Amino acid sequence: MNDRIANYVVAYEATDRGRDAIELGVALARLTGAELRLCIVFPTPPAIPAEEPADGPTVEPAGGADFESLLKEQAEVWLAEAASFVPDDIISTTHTIWADSTFEGLIDAANEFLSSRIIVGAGRGGILNRYTIGSVANSLLHASPVPVGLAPHGYRAVGPISRITCAVGTGLGWPELLLSTKTLMDGLTVDLRFITLVEIDDAWDPTVLAAETAASEAHLAEVHSYFTSVSDATVPVTTAVASGASFEEATETLHWRELEIVVVGSSRLASPGKVFIGATAGRMLDSLPVPLIIVPVEGLLS
Repeated sequence: MNDRIANYVVAYEATDRGRDAIELGVALARLTGAELRLCIVFPTPPAIPAEEPADGPTVEPAGGADFESLLKEQAEVWLAEAASFVPDDIISTTHTIWADSTFEGLIDAANEFLSSRIIVGAGRGGILNRYTIGSVANSLLHASPVPVGLAPHGYRAVGPISRITCAVGTGLGWPELLLSTKTLMDGLTVDLRFITLVEIDDAWDPTVLAAETAASEAHLAEVHSYFTSVSDATVPVTTAVASGASFEEATETLHWRELEIVVVGSSRLASPGKVFIGATAGRMLDSLPVPLIIVPVEGLLS
């Protein structure tokens, strides 16, 4: 990790989604030693011109300044609640952010604090600890300049993270993803797993399936070899090929630890240095029971 203390922006709101984000922030902070910046974003108050009567003093309209003060007071209440969810062994600070949108406010906060990650909760409606992506998370997953951590519905940091799984495709960007994974793994002692998903067409015969699986296993062997050549990590490293009639089904065939996170790289459609969740990762979310971190193209985790 970098010499400076890493910090993560945690998107808080007074809902289950906000609590999920804090829980993931706590789990990742314990993993990496980072500090948490608990942020609540309010819309920038519009400029309301003063009334100018024909005679007499200028009259300030009711509502503008008073409404902003009420929002600030409410933010203090909500942020105090957010801070109460953070254990004493984690350093955290609270911040009220004003912006035209929640997405822009979180990006501004990450830039201001030099944060290495933005953490958000899944949208309402997720069942079985799965994901329903809200508008803010969706915007971040398609344009954030730093890695985005997404907590599944109902996530709780019940213990230390014990394994990091890196989902690796066969596209040209996988070495960059491994370098990001190397940065994340520096100094850590958790297990590491590399996986590849294979979507099986119903028309495939067993010979074609066997060939596809063998090709995926060969690719993971190359991934494993490359990682060990660039990393000094001495943690246990395993690989797994998962297949199914869909990427969602393939994801479900894998064994997932309760205390695990998944790292994926951005789509090749992403702008340099920006997150853009790809189609495969997006479909994984329908079946993924653990937190996910998506890394920008040429991005680094810390």
